[in-house]
Amino acid sequence: MSQTYGNIFQIAYVVPDIDKAVTHWATNMGVGPFFDFPVPLPFEELSVNGRSVPLDEDIFSAVAVSFSGDMMIELIEPGNAPSTYRDFLESGQTGVHHLGTFVDNFDACLADARRRGVTVLAEGLLPFSRFAYLDTATPGLSPIMEIVDPFPPMLEAFAMIRETAEAWDGTNIRRALPE
Repeated sequence: MSQTYGNIFQIAYVVPDIDKAVTHWATNMGVGPFFDFPVPLPFEELSVNGRSVPLDEDIFSAVAVSFSGDMMIELIEPGNAPSTYRDFLESGQTGVHHLGTFVDNFDACLADARRRGVTVLAEGLLPFSRFAYLDTATPGLSPIMEIVDPFPPMLEAFAMIRETAEAWDGTNIRRALPE
């Protein structure tokens, strides 16, 4: 647990090819099934580096998630639009991009990060959560931290994915997220 940001529930990987990544995780790591999020995500608000971003930008090519126990594994293939994900790949990196935490008081946590001088790389609002990416990255030491204020639909979807992963028989490694 992070005393600053709360319990880490997610490890997010940025990958150049989500099909290969899902197959690797399911076949070699025994983690699955992975659920595809519909893209583009339905952002209600999005800002990157303090500036508003058009909501129809191609930020993601694909996003898929599964669970290993209580830990969510998120795989992200960036789209063509500028983003922290695209920057990560273009810098020659792949792999762990960020850790996700649920926070009890999103506004207080975000204000505390800003007060400590942590740069907010992106923040946004979706129908299922509020989130912010905090620039806590130090190459080789720590990734970006994502703080999340989950709404009931997110918690319900994640519970379904976790339950499905617990009962997974190793088949049908990739699935659509039910609407």
